[in-house]
Amino acid sequence: MNISSTENLQRIQASAAAFADEFLEPIAIDLDRTGNFPRALVAELARQQLLSLPTEKNTGFSAHVETLQTLSQVCPAVASILNNNAIAAYAIFKWGTDAQKNAHLAGLAEGQNIGALALSENGPAIGIGPDALVGVFSSGKIVLNGKKIFVRNAGVADLYVGFASIGAPDAMSITGFIAPAETPGISVGAIQLTMGLRGCPVADVTFKNVSLDQTSLLGTVKDGPAILADLLGALALGEAAQTIGIGKAAAKHAAAAARHRIQFGHPIASLQAIQQLLAEIATDSHLAWLGVCHAAQLADDGAPFGVEASMVKSFLGRFGQKLLTDAIQVEGGMGICEVVPPHFQGTLPLARLFRDMAGTTLLDAPGDFPEVLVAASL
Repeated sequence: MNISSTENLQRIQASAAAFADEFLEPIAIDLDRTGNFPRALVAELARQQLLSLPTEKNTGFSAHVETLQTLSQVCPAVASILNNNAIAAYAIFKWGTDAQKNAHLAGLAEGQNIGALALSENGPAIGIGPDALVGVFSSGKIVLNGKKIFVRNAGVADLYVGFASIGAPDAMSITGFIAPAETPGISVGAIQLTMGLRGCPVADVTFKNVSLDQTSLLGTVKDGPAILADLLGALALGEAAQTIGIGKAAAKHAAAAARHRIQFGHPIASLQAIQQLLAEIATDSHLAWLGVCHAAQLADDGAPFGVEASMVKSFLGRFGQKLLTDAIQVEGGMGICEVVPPHFQGTLPLARLFRDMAGTTLLDAPGDFPEVLVAASL
C-alpha cells in the first residue's frame, strides 16, 4: 500500500487548510450556535474545486478524505455538507447515464446545486415499515409515496439521490433514483435541532404521489442493492475522515492545554497519566487514518473498498467518542466549558467538537451495522 502524498494531494490539502483558516475558523462557533446553513461557503468550496472530488479519476477519493479531515479540524458541519453533496455527485458519476451526468454533475461541482442522499427509513430496511418509500410504474412514470428520515442537506438541497422499493407488489426491488427537489409532491419536514453538526440541516423528506420519468432511475432496477452498498461505503469513508479530523483537533488543543497548565510546579504534560491519554488519542487517530487512506486508494484504483471502509467506520464507531472523552479529561473542568472566562487565553472548542463527533458517528445507524459486511467477507 502506497499512502504517500502526491503533488496533487499536497496541493489540495494546502487549499483545504487555507480555506479552513480563512473561512471556517471565524464562523465555526456562530454556526454551531445558530445552525444557519452557510450557503456562501458552498460557493467558496466550489471556487476551490472541492465540492465533488470523488468524481475525479486516480486520486478523487484520496483528495476527498484529505479535504474532509482537514475541514473537520475546524468546522465538521461544513465537512458534512460537503461529504453528502460529493457522494451524491459520485453516485451520478459512477452509476448515472450520460444524460444524467450532463444534467447534474456540473451544477453539483460548481455550487449551483446542492445534493443530498435520501437513504434511511423508519423501518429496519428500505421498503419495510409504515412509511416505506415505495414506487409503482404507472403510465410510463414511477410514482413514489413514503418518507425518508435523517436526510442531511434536507431543505437546502436541489437534488435528492435516493432509493425506494419499486415495482409490482409481488416483485419489488430496491432501486435508485434522482429527484429534483422542486418536483411536485416532495416536501421537507421541520429541521431537526441536532446535538452536533449544526449548520448541516437534517430533516425528513416526504414523497406524496411524486411522479418521475423512468429516465430518473439510477442504474437499472436490478442494480439498486449494489449501488446502495457502494454509496454506503463511500459515505462511511467520508464520515471516518471527519471523525479523524475532529479527533486530531481535540488532541492538538488538549496537548497545548497540558503544556500550559501548571500543577505542582510543572506542566501537567509531564505527568505519565496525561501522556498516556494523549498518546492513545494520537495512536488511534493515526491507525484509523491509515485505514482510511488504504480504502480511499482502493476506491481510486477502481477496486472494491466497502469492506475496508466498513472496518474503519466500525473501529471509529467504538473509539470516536473516546478520542473526545480523553481529550476533555486532559483539560479537566475547562474541557467541558464553552464560554471562555476572562482569565483564559484562547478558545474552548472541545464541547462543540464532542457534539460534532456524536453527530458524525451516531446519526445514521448503530455502529455495529458495518460489522455485518466485515463478517460476511471473512
